[in-house]
Amino acid sequence: MVLALAATVSACAPTRAPSAPDHSWVSLPVAQAGVHDQRLAFAQVFDAELRRHPSPDTPASGWLHLPSPQGQALAAVGAIEQRFGRLAAGTVVLVVPGLFGDCVSAQSVPFGDGQLRTPARSATEAYGGYADLGLKDLRMLPLPGRASSQANGLRLAEALHAEADHPGVERIVLVAYSKGVPDVLHALQQLSETGGIPPQVQALVSVAGIAMGTPLADRYDTWYAALTQAFDPLDCSPSEGGEVASLTLLTRGAWLASHPPPPPLRYHSVLAHAPQEAIAWPLRPFHAQLSDIDARNDGQVAASHAVLPGSSLLAEARTDHWGLVLPRERHPSAWWRAMSTPERFPREALFRALIKWVVADLPGAPAAPRP
Repeated sequence: MVLALAATVSACAPTRAPSAPDHSWVSLPVAQAGVHDQRLAFAQVFDAELRRHPSPDTPASGWLHLPSPQGQALAAVGAIEQRFGRLAAGTVVLVVPGLFGDCVSAQSVPFGDGQLRTPARSATEAYGGYADLGLKDLRMLPLPGRASSQANGLRLAEALHAEADHPGVERIVLVAYSKGVPDVLHALQQLSETGGIPPQVQALVSVAGIAMGTPLADRYDTWYAALTQAFDPLDCSPSEGGEVASLTLLTRGAWLASHPPPPPLRYHSVLAHAPQEAIAWPLRPFHAQLSDIDARNDGQVAASHAVLPGSSLLAEARTDHWGLVLPRERHPSAWWRAMSTPERFPREALFRALIKWVVADLPGAPAAPRP
């Protein structure tokens, strides 16, 4: 894609982590950073899904980086599933794609089944395998893959208002991937400033979210902006400008300092990191660059930049930025499959566990256990 070309052209540019002049930030251990560590408890729910859908037959500990059990609460899996069952019928789950999401939306929608369809059909039909969950609705919200977070935030704000007005919608859960996270945060801020967030919007799950930005965007934005108008790769919508600039450390850090995630939503974070041999080969150069800052990265974002403030940390997956979410290994093209993550991550089981955990934790049922 254009970003890869920009990476090639600017290979000699220095990697740096810029700081905003009016804001400072620090890296802290999870326990001291206002983040609820629920990785062990969530791993039990994930493990239950893996036993139901073994592909391959590996327990949660084989797919997740897990902490020491000392001081962490365990989950009552049966109680969580019962609470989820009581709330599912009134709950809508909306998936928000990431940067360049519409470029591959005919096949690789987040947590989809990987079947080739038209993009419009993929947004709904790719989630047919989750029908047994009994949700009111589960679908992806199509967005331009090459638009700024501010522009997509306005689109999402309108979509959330419209969804909340539908009869029978009691709860809305947003599952945002990668750049979808800052897009949603902009939408929530827009809603807060223009009449309030609809009460049905109750949770945001960040999956490999670029919450604090990524130094890759700082490094390549100038080159990308110069090249992007000359290319319309794959099925990408035309660039509106600002899409990569939205993801710089400078932009995201300063924006979060002024716009913390608004209440009363509940926030959850899922991230990924893996050694280079477990990273899809097109992401390995980016993994190496990020490793100069944080070896715990997924080839696009460092783990320390992927956690939402005030969120519950649910999982650290042993995979890369693509393998966690996108079913690229099922593409009919051998060329596309060759660019997939070396080991297929059980993303459907993860997605099911996320939905059950997050819905069970919503108002209207006893909260999921916190340590």
